[in-house]
Amino acid sequence: MNSLSKNQFALMTGLWLLCAALVPPALAADKNQSLRIATFETDATPPIGYEMGYSVVKSIAAPLQAKGVVITGAGKPIVMLAVDWGGVDGKARDEWHALLAKAAGTTPDRVTVHHLHQHDAPGAGFHIYDERARHGLRERVPAGLPDKRQWARSVMENSATALTRALRQARPVTHVGLGKANAERIASNRRIMGANGRVAMHRQSTYTSAYPAEVAAMLKVDADADGHRLSILHPQEAQDAPEGLIDPAVRVISFWNGNRALAALTYYATHPQVSFGKGIVTPDFVGLARERHQKETGVFQVHFNGAGGNITLGKYNDGSDRAREEFTGRMQDAMRRAWTATMRSALTPADVEWRATDISLPAKYGAFKDEARAVAADTKRTNNERSAAITKYARAQALEDGTTLSVLRVKDAYSVHIPGEAFIEYQLGAQAIRPGSFVATAAYAEGFGYIGTEKSYGEGGYEITISPTTLAAEKVIMDGVRKLLSD
Repeated sequence: MNSLSKNQFALMTGLWLLCAALVPPALAADKNQSLRIATFETDATPPIGYEMGYSVVKSIAAPLQAKGVVITGAGKPIVMLAVDWGGVDGKARDEWHALLAKAAGTTPDRVTVHHLHQHDAPGAGFHIYDERARHGLRERVPAGLPDKRQWARSVMENSATALTRALRQARPVTHVGLGKANAERIASNRRIMGANGRVAMHRQSTYTSAYPAEVAAMLKVDADADGHRLSILHPQEAQDAPEGLIDPAVRVISFWNGNRALAALTYYATHPQVSFGKGIVTPDFVGLARERHQKETGVFQVHFNGAGGNITLGKYNDGSDRAREEFTGRMQDAMRRAWTATMRSALTPADVEWRATDISLPAKYGAFKDEARAVAADTKRTNNERSAAITKYARAQALEDGTTLSVLRVKDAYSVHIPGEAFIEYQLGAQAIRPGSFVATAAYAEGFGYIGTEKSYGEGGYEITISPTTLAAEKVIMDGVRKLLSD
């Protein structure tokens, strides 16, 4: 104060007090608030002509998106993202984790990426792409279309750029909201059991024959070999059978600044396709409902597919455009009711915690990796034989190389993140570990394929026929989940 006159000091003090009085309440509260959230998204829609697995893109009914949140102030930043793609393998996931981690200033183990598993959507199978290229089996790229790996990587890079921009606008979080509501006439169990304790019928996504012909033919071969029937050949029986074991609840975890909602994470377990194989790109009913709910509430929405490996729409779905609109309405209604039921409570940085553990799953074809590698390297074999061998050993190697289970704890709410098309029993099992807590599950963190329960491997059925894991997978996953959900 020696260099300032008393009048100068009084003037400066008055100006400071005036500025402080003019600061909006939310910004004034930010002085002592370190917990923040940022939201980001990027387009993930493939171009016309792009090959998606079940079909080639003929038209775009609705865009696909990669949507995520970044939570800062609770240790190193936490990143959660969900993409409207059919699959993301372990190598692609690792690259995506690294890109997002760098953009957020965190480490890859504090990032989780999930795909929603829509079937008229692209995917990212980097391990298989790279192995095919190494063996001279790179897919031909039609003129004017991007290389699959390069295109998928560009979407990942764009999401990281979007994250960087979003962090500059991260907003303070003061409260968490939790809500849930049952969805009506959406999910049903795929595995209709017989009196002998084995799967008697596999309930497809539709109860009609609206399946792509080549997919139906493949399913019929597997069904005949396993001794079960297909619901598309017995539609009335599929409709009449009970829903079976499902989790009917849509759950929502939301983040707030005072009375203002900033972002919401929703969760629901089912295969998300009404129809597929037509080449009409859409995020299907889950993505359409997500975007309509966001428009209705004005709150950024990220949706995660739960453990829906053995869950389908097949009891209620005829595969029509009308059905997609109906399922979209039912899902939006359940999201709306879960939002209305939301209860808020104050949140501090100490209430937010990230937990992760690495696991290695037992591979059904692990013993045949070397044999498959030999087939892939044998130039006297057909390209189809070599490509199939690459797929077999790449998936087995991915399982053995390991994956990560993670949990976001927000007070007494837990978002559990597991890989693959895990059966609904994994989601219900996670809830049973903490029956008094709010437990939501996001599966499909890595595109392993079906992961059944120990019991299910003796029951047969389509999922078990093509599952890449052995019956020991349940213990590995549930031991890891139990560890992450313990106090």
